[in-house]
Amino acid sequence: MPLEILFGWVASLLCTLILVPQIYKAFKTRHTNDVSMLMLLLSVFGNIFWAAHAMMTNNMPLLVGASLISIMSIILIIFKYKFDTK
Repeated sequence: MPLEILFGWVASLLCTLILVPQIYKAFKTRHTNDVSMLMLLLSVFGNIFWAAHAMMTNNMPLLVGASLISIMSIILIIFKYKFDTK
């Protein structure tokens, strides 16, 4: 495997793991007041564009990472609607 592909998969894995602790904490505490909705929305839309770019350039590590980050951001958006105090 070429080094640039390996770096792409490692970067994709590490960036994808960014939201896992936040999802776990939100699920466990049922508290998301301190999570920014704007950050989540920007994450979803930004990663959708990264995924589109990855498809056009056949960049599988980027496609996988961007897709998973979008899904996890959507999960956090659902948690915000479900758990935020009104």
